[in-house]
Amino acid sequence: MTISRQMAEYVFGLEFDKIPEQTALKAKHCLADWLAAVFSSAGNDLSNTYADLALSLGGVGQTSLIGRKEKTSFPWAAFANACLGHIMEVDDGHRMSIMHIGTVVFPVVFAYGEQNGANGKKMIEAAVCGYDLAIRTGECLGKDHYSRWHTTSTAGTFGAAAAAAKMLGLSVDEIVNTLGHAGTQAAGLWQFLEDGAVSAKPFHPGKAAFNGILAAELAFRGIEGARRIFEGEKGFCRSVSSECRLDFLTKDLGQVYKVDEVNFKGYPTCGQTHTVIDGVKKIMAEETFSPEEIEEVEARVYQKAIEVAGIENPKSLEEAKFSNAFCVASLLLKGDITFTNLSEDDLLNPGIRTLMSKVVLVADPELEKLFPECRPCEVTIRLKNGKIMKAENRFRKGDPENPMDRKMISRKFEELTESILSQNDRDEILEWVYDLDRMKGFHWF
Repeated sequence: MTISRQMAEYVFGLEFDKIPEQTALKAKHCLADWLAAVFSSAGNDLSNTYADLALSLGGVGQTSLIGRKEKTSFPWAAFANACLGHIMEVDDGHRMSIMHIGTVVFPVVFAYGEQNGANGKKMIEAAVCGYDLAIRTGECLGKDHYSRWHTTSTAGTFGAAAAAAKMLGLSVDEIVNTLGHAGTQAAGLWQFLEDGAVSAKPFHPGKAAFNGILAAELAFRGIEGARRIFEGEKGFCRSVSSECRLDFLTKDLGQVYKVDEVNFKGYPTCGQTHTVIDGVKKIMAEETFSPEEIEEVEARVYQKAIEVAGIENPKSLEEAKFSNAFCVASLLLKGDITFTNLSEDDLLNPGIRTLMSKVVLVADPELEKLFPECRPCEVTIRLKNGKIMKAENRFRKGDPENPMDRKMISRKFEELTESILSQNDRDEILEWVYDLDRMKGFHWF
């Protein structure tokens, strides 16, 4: 049996009643987290650009652009909502697959839910399937793939396609074809980051969501796709990774639900900055010192923390969120990093700039061996008086080993949407999320 068929049978056969209660709750946490990310980008110039593009190309339709009054066609609404969910860098992730998932899966689930009036149980089924296939694909592809390809976009396309297929109610054969069409489209290269084009990053999940819908719709209309898209000699995995582990795709499929392994962001910055932030916070909690006393902050990290989040001189807040130096300096000067206390003005703050020049990132071969199973770092702060303070960190705030529960997710939602939604609206949306399985038909606010 091909890998695609094994996956297709899983997607086809998954029913809400088979999903453990804690897994269904984790899917709701993920939905609340994604909605917080989308709403938090409201009014942002980049968000408006992506939403306006969707309206221009998709025309007037019946599917909501979250946070705006306009509606457009459901594929383009999914595209925009996926872009918007990634702009503020607050969306969920998964360590081993090195990707974001909610921002490619939930826009698809939401679009089909609104388009077809699906009930909440069907939406949770589709979300669990989407997370499973996206994460399993990312784990299969490994670090070699991530060194050149943006896994959120590539593996994410399979997750979006699985969610679309489940929402459409496709047959096993049609889901096989859907996955074939997904693999043909899956793309997303890191060169934009090398060239400082950070505003292009949200395009990747947007296109993954759009491609997932297109893949399912092609299959629904009888267009055949590659049946061995994963393991074929000219298939996706061998084409984009020299170290792909095909066994990761189906290991414990239907028994282990990958959504349970998802982590939530505790800060509004690139996930590759969080381990250093947490390390510095450990020192700040145990020691008393002022920013002016600091001689140097050395962070020994895995290579990707430098490659992805090593921007030394950010020119925009978007770039600053990919700068470990900026994040550490902001933390030391402000005392904390919250979802609301970073701004464009910080880029010109002389205190932050001075501290940034004192932050040194060092790639440590021993720590590299631990990535991506964890996000290791060793932080050393040296003061001008010769005092040395150290801390180690392996798991970030929001990782499964250091989890965020419903109360913490709701607090994050409140903080990210406080200036955008009324208290009544926030309460109603969170109630909608956590009562989703009792919803008989789709409705939105």
